[in-house]
Amino acid sequence: MDTIWIYLPLGVAAVGALFFLVGLGNLVRLKWIRAGAGMGLGGIAAVAGLAVGLFALNLQTYARLSFESPVALVTVKLTDPAQRLYRVAVDRLDTTKLHTVCTIQGDEWELGGRVQKWKPWANVMGLNATYTVEQMTNRYIDPAVGNGKPITACDLRAPKPDVDQYLPDGVVAWMIEHTMAAHRQFGSAAFMPLADGAVYRVVITQSGFNVDAINEPAKKANEKRSSTTNILDF
Repeated sequence: MDTIWIYLPLGVAAVGALFFLVGLGNLVRLKWIRAGAGMGLGGIAAVAGLAVGLFALNLQTYARLSFESPVALVTVKLTDPAQRLYRVAVDRLDTTKLHTVCTIQGDEWELGGRVQKWKPWANVMGLNATYTVEQMTNRYIDPAVGNGKPITACDLRAPKPDVDQYLPDGVVAWMIEHTMAAHRQFGSAAFMPLADGAVYRVVITQSGFNVDAINEPAKKANEKRSSTTNILDF
């Protein structure tokens, strides 16, 4: 993160403010030339540095809000049209690198987990939303059709880090609470149509999971789904 473009101008602003205060001191002592130079140059440096620093901070905030990180690649293959069964392969793109194969039934797949969102100041400083992926489940477009149908799901949870065995229970939660950086923890899920040959890319944003359709079968299935759904129901 290019935080130098935030800290450097704010540092200049601080130095400028210091020179301005020194100039005020000279003004009190009736040292007009030194007072004018200190207050003039210091004031200009303080205002310019503050303006540039705030501008850089705004740009950094925008970059953080639009930040995306890859989570998983989801590949769909139809295995039983009569039963509407699909083989869904989930390849994690994050540090876990896990490969999981699920057999699910229905119209759509849904990947869900939990997201920890941090406070804006921590976010700007580089602490992006963290997450856990928990499971892949099925969905039906029409709730009436899905009512009474089986829920098909598979576990996507990664093994706990080795360091967890050395930490007392609750210590991570205690650390998060006392750093005062945590903003909100919530469940998040993203879902897309089940279509033979479709490939999707799941990403994590500052607001939760999101999905991109990355090949033609996925794009066509998503367009077809969107055309039959009222997405302006608010």
